[in-house]
Amino acid sequence: MPREWRFDATPHGKPFLLAPLAGLDVSLSHTRGMAAVAIASGREVGVDVESFLTPRDAIKVAERFFAREEVALLRAESDPILQSEMFFAIWTLKEAVLKADGRGLARGLDSFVVNLSPPGVTSDAGESYGVAQWRRGGFFIAAAALGEAQFCIEEAHTSALAATERSFEA
Repeated sequence: MPREWRFDATPHGKPFLLAPLAGLDVSLSHTRGMAAVAIASGREVGVDVESFLTPRDAIKVAERFFAREEVALLRAESDPILQSEMFFAIWTLKEAVLKADGRGLARGLDSFVVNLSPPGVTSDAGESYGVAQWRRGGFFIAAAALGEAQFCIEEAHTSALAATERSFEA
């Protein structure tokens, strides 16, 4: 039962499940009005969710944090709305990979390149990640796992979650 779950964190702050189901990897993310949880058995996993807002300086942020190839991709898009959507697609994939990696921002957002079509990751270190991405309303959601992975998304609204929580207490 979830109330019995006990968590700890790695030296870089990534949470992991101690008990009762050791061996599961968990990743959490939330933003205005949306939460995302990824759970995997036997592999490192990461998830990120971001609400769509038009960033004031998407190119400047990308130039500071993204790989050169990703900055070039953003610059090639002249439509500001599509450029913002592309920015968040790249950002959420990068965050999910960093969370799966376990080092977080200590690794650096420019240490690998994400591809949007099809979603993928290129790394000089030769790491292989399975990635997936979804759009739900005004939200971008991305998941990544070390190694090959297949993802599925299950949606629940707060009323359904509240009913589930009550069932855990029975």
